[in-house]
Amino acid sequence: MSSYKKHAAFSIIMASPIFQAVFPVALALLGSMIPDMDHEVKSENVSTVFLFGLVIFLVFYILGLPYLAGIALMDLALIFYLSRHRGFTHSILGALIISACLTVFVLSVFFLLRSLGLDGKASIMVILTVLGFMFLNRVMILPFVLLTLLGVFLTDFPTMNLYTIMGPLLIGFISHDVLDSFTPSGVRFMRPFSGRTFRKGFGILMLIFWALVVLYVLLLL
Repeated sequence: MSSYKKHAAFSIIMASPIFQAVFPVALALLGSMIPDMDHEVKSENVSTVFLFGLVIFLVFYILGLPYLAGIALMDLALIFYLSRHRGFTHSILGALIISACLTVFVLSVFFLLRSLGLDGKASIMVILTVLGFMFLNRVMILPFVLLTLLGVFLTDFPTMNLYTIMGPLLIGFISHDVLDSFTPSGVRFMRPFSGRTFRKGFGILMLIFWALVVLYVLLLL
């Protein structure tokens, strides 16, 4: 199985017991793809993110609309461009900063679309489609868009807050690092605070922590 397929499948496995709605699980999948945006083969995607952010910023600024969404995307593109592969984007600090930028983008666009008269589900469908085109491998875009749009349409409207947006994005990031920790190269999860490389033991520890979180969530249901 290709690496991106493994990361996608594993993110769904980690997110599904914690978030039952389609939207946060889709965000987790997207989050699992984002760490590798620092790879040179993703340069086209990075350019797309920056140009899309620039267009949003200029158009929204001229129209007097909230333009933070555009700034957030341009910041993301700059992070991807400056990062070396398996560097900052694979660290916990990188995960927090990138997830925060994406959360700003999602919430800004969501409330803007709602103010323009689009209903909640349609707004989510637009957001997932845009994010899919920006961050996913070309092979995954069409299945992702079709399945998530169908899922959003057929299920209840999810709660929109930091827990259901930033939470799944972070789970996606962590799921990516867990899988990478089982590779010979490992991951430098604590950069820039430490240059230590974390390997299989880290991955096992994170899986144990994830299992405890899942157990806690299930006990609350």
